[in-house]
Amino acid sequence: MVNSEETSQAGEEQGEPLAKVPSKKQARKFVEEEGREKGAIKKHVYATYLSDSGGWFFWTNVVFFFILVQALTVGRSWWLKIWTGIYEDEKAQMHTAKEAYAYSMDLQQTSFQQTSFQPTSLHRLMQPVVEPHRGIAFYLAIYVLLAVASALLGTIRYYYIFCGSIQASRKLFARLNFVILRSPLRWLDTVPVGRVLNRFTADFHSVDTHLAYSLAFGFAAFLNLVGVMVAGLFVSPIILALAAVLLFISAFYAFQYLHGARPVKRLESTTKSPVFEQFGSALSGVATIRGFDKAPVYVERMYKKLDDWTVATWHLWLFNRWMGWRMSVVGSCFASFVAMLILLTPDMDSALAGFALSFALDFSSMVMWTIRHYANIELEMNAAERVVEYTELPTEDLGGEDAPAAWPTEGRVEVNDLVVGYAEDLPPVLKGLSFSVNRNERVGVVGRTGAGKSSLTLALFRFIEARSGSIFIDGIDISKIKLHDLRSRLAIIPQDPVLFSGTVRSNLDPFDDHADAELLDSLHRVHLLSENETSPGTPVVARSGESAASGQRSNTNIFRDLASTISEGGLNLSQGQRQLLCLARAIVSRPKVMVLDEATSAVDMGTDALIQRSIREEFDDSTLVVIAHRLSTIADFDRILVLSDGKVAEFGTPKELWEADEGKGIFRGMCEESGEKDHLRAICLGENKK
Repeated sequence: MVNSEETSQAGEEQGEPLAKVPSKKQARKFVEEEGREKGAIKKHVYATYLSDSGGWFFWTNVVFFFILVQALTVGRSWWLKIWTGIYEDEKAQMHTAKEAYAYSMDLQQTSFQQTSFQPTSLHRLMQPVVEPHRGIAFYLAIYVLLAVASALLGTIRYYYIFCGSIQASRKLFARLNFVILRSPLRWLDTVPVGRVLNRFTADFHSVDTHLAYSLAFGFAAFLNLVGVMVAGLFVSPIILALAAVLLFISAFYAFQYLHGARPVKRLESTTKSPVFEQFGSALSGVATIRGFDKAPVYVERMYKKLDDWTVATWHLWLFNRWMGWRMSVVGSCFASFVAMLILLTPDMDSALAGFALSFALDFSSMVMWTIRHYANIELEMNAAERVVEYTELPTEDLGGEDAPAAWPTEGRVEVNDLVVGYAEDLPPVLKGLSFSVNRNERVGVVGRTGAGKSSLTLALFRFIEARSGSIFIDGIDISKIKLHDLRSRLAIIPQDPVLFSGTVRSNLDPFDDHADAELLDSLHRVHLLSENETSPGTPVVARSGESAASGQRSNTNIFRDLASTISEGGLNLSQGQRQLLCLARAIVSRPKVMVLDEATSAVDMGTDALIQRSIREEFDDSTLVVIAHRLSTIADFDRILVLSDGKVAEFGTPKELWEADEGKGIFRGMCEESGEKDHLRAICLGENKK
């Protein structure tokens, strides 16, 4: 049997077009599909939410408040029954008394016709005696007292449960924020930002509002349903059996509803993530999209993702209508049956009949809302489930010992047989790397793409943990100390400078550890402020022929004032200004070990020269590890580390590497291919020191 390679070779020799041969190995997805749970919400999710909202003590008080309010509600209606029943009892007593009075009058008129008593006196003596009932003020006062107590406790119970909901939301948010900010680098690379934003926005919106609402009103509806059934017992015990049958039917429909609505709710939650992701990516790349006239493509793509979301939402509401109609029919049957029993029992007290019928009419709504709120609790718990899922993600190793207070004091770096990889199922990117950097030494790191330069930077800050080997800084193994101590004592200027929305001051000194004079001095040192710049608050003097207002507009250097606004990501600054501001931040902190990861790769030659000048002038008492984008920036360093395939290919002074292997070394080959051969040769051999 001829294999595909032989077939393609034969076709190529005969001049026939090559056919596409599918690969036997399926490409591994870098970003996996967002997973969804199946079946009912796990008990662990309920336990986590209930525990964060206050635990057993809190929910015991909630149950007490709800039962007390329900008892007051039933008691208020029962008091109305007593109140209206008093008048019927009084009417019956008056009717009986009048009959006895009429009979006795007939007898007395026959027996005492000859006596001397006056008829008026006899009338007063024989007047029927009836127990005087309490006035209307008494019954009204009791009713108002019950109503006010029910209203106040009803308000308190909802306030109490919403306070617990806020407490649970705060704890879950703090835990989620903690885990996301400390999640491994590999997880951040493989999970789209839209999924994380979905948890922090839509899911937390449900946890903050809808979940507490469903819990509170669901429990209230359940107790109201119990009250309806208890009220029906006063009419006939048969009602209890009927209510049980109808509840069984309602539960049947509810489970059918949950069986379909639960996965649709989970699908609706996951379809939001692509919307957030698409919006964020389109917003960040809007200039490129407009430049290539691809706006209609992205608008159409957004419409498609919105359609996927709305289809799931529409079906979710369709399930709600399906269940609501059936619950209404079940409730109507119960109310009709209670009314029939009342009509078939003519000797029933009218007050009791009114009491039972008023509750029976509520059975329809109580059954519907009890089932619906229970279903909503299940569906809204999906949001809590998704939040709890992310709060239980693995984080970086947060253990370790406290670093010495003044560590590092010298800045010596020793790397011994270091092996690191981005994931356990991926091959290592650094394969037995070993080298050492002396105190206050400047070391440039160069190599081809994929040689492991940036991976070395990540390993120094423990963004990726070592599989084997070690890194020592001033004799301390960095894997044995706390991450906060490690990362706060070293400094890095990344290839993409990181700034935060705020002010110039908050970006230079986020913890307010330095005076304004130090911060302005650091801006002068990186040439963001020139020597003749006016100090903050000094009015700008207009040139002759210009107004003061035009002179004010002509000064656009925002670094004169530390309170000047920095937009999100520093987008109101140029790339070079962002790099220089990050460099000024490093100068303020004065680290003993500083890493520059191709910090000048996206700036012009002039800005690059400013950065290199600042590095040489300001960090003469620090150990520098510089990943070079331009060879000229590190050609005069103390030593140069050349990486190849995750290993040390060459390591020595620029002069040694230039002359290594009789001029056939890797570093010299890179210099000769750069187009600056003569200039680099002069720097490496010390003929033209900067």
